Amino acid sequence: MITELLAVLLMTLPQARGELQLYPRRDGLLLELSADRQLDPRVEVDGYVLRIEPGCSISRPDLDPSIWVLDYRLAEDSSGISVLMDTTIASVDYALSPDSATLLAFMRAAEPLDFPKLAWEGPPPDTLGETREVPTYSDSLLLASFESGAHSPWLEEFDCIVIDPGHGGRDPGAIGPGGTYEKDRTLEIALMARDLLSIRMPELKVVMTREEDDYVSLGERTRIANREHADLFVSIHCNASTNRTAHGFETFFLSRARTDDARAVAALENGAIRYDEEESVHPTDPLSFLLADIAQKLYLDQSSRLAATVQKSMKVARPGASDRGVKQAGFYVLRGAFMPAILVEVAFISNHDEERLLHTLDFRYRLAEAIVSAVMEYSGNRG
Repeated sequence: MITELLAVLLMTLPQARGELQLYPRRDGLLLELSADRQLDPRVEVDGYVLRIEPGCSISRPDLDPSIWVLDYRLAEDSSGISVLMDTTIASVDYALSPDSATLLAFMRAAEPLDFPKLAWEGPPPDTLGETREVPTYSDSLLLASFESGAHSPWLEEFDCIVIDPGHGGRDPGAIGPGGTYEKDRTLEIALMARDLLSIRMPELKVVMTREEDDYVSLGERTRIANREHADLFVSIHCNASTNRTAHGFETFFLSRARTDDARAVAALENGAIRYDEEESVHPTDPLSFLLADIAQKLYLDQSSRLAATVQKSMKVARPGASDRGVKQAGFYVLRGAFMPAILVEVAFISNHDEERLLHTLDFRYRLAEAIVSAVMEYSGNRG
């Protein structure tokens, strides 16, 4: 009778549940399974399949296959998980924490990947050795217009916008903890914004600085906008921080950075400048430098207003997310634009949750729609 009673009591006790997390590294993948009580795990490696039965029920992991791993399969009764490893994994080590409540398994790669943790150092050098002539701007009409305090001659009508997906090609941008490249997410969002604008503002010409995974120098991006006589320049980026809990969205316009945080973001995005084949403003062309400096001051108010409009629209698209506000910083990609220009950091790719959001079509669509809504509102209130 007592034995039967104990069996019934054990069946009614809450079963231990384990939470699964993955941490991609350049030298392999760390799997962490933690529970609220001691684990009695069984770990088995069969070829490139890692099987783990931790001695508890595993909560269904919301994980995407990342580098080093091809697939995951949870047992029907949630008592174990099978991990199909990539053939680049050479060995598996595992250990229990001193309190036996956490199991760590490390899938060690045969050769570490050669990429920076967050790609803050910009793109690797161009090994192709390609060079090209880059036009400089010595437009006396523009200079005369700017010196008189007038706008660019083409800004009378709102008929062209340039959308700039950050990074691209040999410049991956920031790399998230799950291996996501910033350059891929920014291009997807930018292409969506382009298509939405073509539907909602069919009379507006939308020019992209890139439409594929191409490398475009920082200086060339604003030169494209100037050549196209654009009325707006919008650069789309994903933020990154060594603080993996940092999250939210913020929008910048070109001016002297006022905070350490703004200076850090500018330094992150400006890191690619030393790999450009040319400079955004040519020191040997005093007129080009003068034009850029005058344009920066002339469009300060308009760029600030556009940034505020984008930030307001992002707040609607991302309810509950951290609104980090409108900021100013010295971005090279904005310098030399002869029109209002902003840079929007839509989310933190270095944050695990926001990186996962950036993988979803719905989230990217909402970000693109927020940018488009802000452009539409700005275009109707330019006077």
